[in-house]
Amino acid sequence: MIAGHVLALGLLTGCGAGPSAPPTPLTQADYVVLKRAELLLIRDCMQEYGFWYWVPKMWEPSRGFGFVLDDPDWAREHGYGGLDRQKAMQEKRDDPNLAYRDSLPASRRARYALAMSGGDDVKVLTVHLPDGGTINSALGGCQLSSSEELYGNRERWFRLDTLASNIAPLYMREITKDARFTAALSSWSRCMRGKGHAYATPPEIRAALPGLTDGLAPAQAHAVEVKLAVAEATCARAISLTSTLRALQAEYQPKVEGPHAASLLTHARLLREAFERAEEINHSTP
Repeated sequence: MIAGHVLALGLLTGCGAGPSAPPTPLTQADYVVLKRAELLLIRDCMQEYGFWYWVPKMWEPSRGFGFVLDDPDWAREHGYGGLDRQKAMQEKRDDPNLAYRDSLPASRRARYALAMSGGDDVKVLTVHLPDGGTINSALGGCQLSSSEELYGNRERWFRLDTLASNIAPLYMREITKDARFTAALSSWSRCMRGKGHAYATPPEIRAALPGLTDGLAPAQAHAVEVKLAVAEATCARAISLTSTLRALQAEYQPKVEGPHAASLLTHARLLREAFERAEEINHSTP
């Protein structure tokens, strides 16, 4: 959920809210506040059922790359976030809630699962995406109650949130057809070849990374990431690829979002209200 609302391009920042303007978009740090509040609500709910639940330390997620990474300094330190992901995976493996759940007798473990996520009769929600696909979600128990306390009616929130999370690929599809984009991308690719990396697009690098780092020690894999990430970001800066994407996003995004404007505005308002509730929960709950 934390990262689900970063735009595909990751380029535009929000404007201040006005009478008819959407609320200021949440930052990644704001999503951490939301997630912690959700987990605090789950903890209190599980305790009512007689189970322990530990809220893990919350970390701001590694920044998303959007279509292209354009910060050489960040790239020099993080590469493509491989070490960050490994750290997150290790923390997940060390989650005391997993050890606690596994330590319970079978009958108590079943009741734990029922309290956490509901039983087999949990209602499955289905949302149709703008591109014709569908997404399903089944939520019950403490997970459902915590979500509804933050976001309100589950069906409405799931419908709106799914739309908001899946609108960016639609305008990105239009951007990639634009001659201004293809020209800038060709220039970026030439720059990369000049640095010894034959890639046509930034996503092509991400797709190749697993094969390039397979079997390497973490430090070696990180070095491979850094070399490619710095080259990608340096070339993006050199040929102003980010500026081109920013201009095209500003042009195409309103056209694509137009038919969904009312729903997207409602989503933004509900998200901001949820964040304000989350702040209260975080401040009032140890």
